[in-house]
Amino acid sequence: MKRVVILLLLLLATAIEAVPQEGVDYRAEVSAHGSSGIFAPYYLSANRYGVVANGSGVYARAGAFIRMDSTRRFSYAAGIDLIGRYETASPVRQYQNGQWTTNYVRPSYFTIQQLYADVKYRAVFLSVGIKERNDESPITDRRYSSGGLVLSGNSRPIPQIEAGFHRFVDVPLTKGWLQIKGNIAYGKFIDDDYLRSHYYYYSSFLTTGVYYHYKSLFFRTNPHQPLVFTIGIEDGVQFGGTKTTYRNGEIVSVEHSPTNLKAFLQAFLPGAGDESTSMGDQLYVYGNHVGSIDLALQYNFRDNSYLKFYTQWLYEDGSGMGKLNGWDGLWGLSYHKEGKRLVTDAVIEYLDLTNQSGAIPWEPNDRPGTPVTSRVSGGDDYYNNFFFNGWQHNGFGMGTPMSPSIMYNTDGYLRFLYTRVRGGHFAIGGFFDDEWQYRLMASYRISLGTPFIPARSTYRQGAMLIECRYTPQRLKGWSFCGAVAVDAGNMTGDNVGVSLSVVKSGSLFRFKKSDTHK
Repeated sequence: MKRVVILLLLLLATAIEAVPQEGVDYRAEVSAHGSSGIFAPYYLSANRYGVVANGSGVYARAGAFIRMDSTRRFSYAAGIDLIGRYETASPVRQYQNGQWTTNYVRPSYFTIQQLYADVKYRAVFLSVGIKERNDESPITDRRYSSGGLVLSGNSRPIPQIEAGFHRFVDVPLTKGWLQIKGNIAYGKFIDDDYLRSHYYYYSSFLTTGVYYHYKSLFFRTNPHQPLVFTIGIEDGVQFGGTKTTYRNGEIVSVEHSPTNLKAFLQAFLPGAGDESTSMGDQLYVYGNHVGSIDLALQYNFRDNSYLKFYTQWLYEDGSGMGKLNGWDGLWGLSYHKEGKRLVTDAVIEYLDLTNQSGAIPWEPNDRPGTPVTSRVSGGDDYYNNFFFNGWQHNGFGMGTPMSPSIMYNTDGYLRFLYTRVRGGHFAIGGFFDDEWQYRLMASYRISLGTPFIPARSTYRQGAMLIECRYTPQRLKGWSFCGAVAVDAGNMTGDNVGVSLSVVKSGSLFRFKKSDTHK
């Protein structure tokens, strides 16, 4: 990790030494939050790239950025974004020296939130580093949606190398009626310390040293027509790593998953593992795949507003890709209109992850000699895996936060506990005038536990957010934000919290823009 940081700092310094296309921007923020719970209320924490976790705290954040110039044929970008914080500690139950004890842990005092360098030529880009990457989903609105099913912006960014199209481009010979966008990325999780400090060391397992892969491919019809159709697929993968299994507080096995060239290729093109992989990977597919099939139908009105229906169908194996998991997925309707008006955005979503392709899986290869030779797909147990500690990074789920992350497990069990979840989400936002902006969000969800650890009774959880932002015109670059959030239920508990933040942004220096064109 240290070598990666040094390399990125050198790349960033090189980018700053070069003549920027416009200049260097900065953003500084001071924020404080307080709540009645161990953890921050749902909407003060969810989909904020893992910045806020525990019940109360304060952080200072500062960043400098060179922005990509989309009007140029060749352009580049770079950024550094640092956070210093102090948050209250959360309890973790752990088994140490033959007895149970409760330890108290808190997030790191200092975090490199972003450190990256990007370059593009025409529509093709290459990005290296730690970056908050999924602000421009072709399907969901990260600010108002409950969150994408594969990547939502809920967790801390993963260091990675990413390449692809930075925007939709015309497919040759279609005269603009069909466009394509896609990307591919490889990276490495940097949450080993978090997992070690939050694991209970008694049973189940702990997996560290995990690698990351992601790819997506989207097609879209002409966006300038009244009706626009988008279809695509996303696929995220966890691979590599070392799994240590415990039983009654003792290590019973240690398994290593390969990270050679073949492993990187198999993460891209799924296939069964060889003898160097775990038995589960040999019988099924190498790595933990979490993906979605995405569709959207958008109607563009003449006043530059639009109404969009969209859905994401979650899958983890062939049964989900074949839509044997019923209505499981995210179903949403969103409205957007440009300008500073009372209502600029509205979203309503329904999430259902309860089918999971049936109650139980049955694989004859798992039970040699069984008279039942048919295979049954079921018990998908979304976001969990037999080798990895779930589709998460640094305690935050990378998919929808409606399925509570493992950071809420104060008993030290590092797996998702509420994967069979169903609920609704509503959001609306806009401007009271040129200086005052608001956002309201509310959700309600129920959970039946997981396919393998069903709940004895139904878990229920409601959440609400009221947020106002003041951007005074007489104080250029300043904004002030306040929010109140309320949680109620027995899934993550009752909680009331508030947050206040002050942001100052602007330009460190500017350069005259050259005449280079696309």
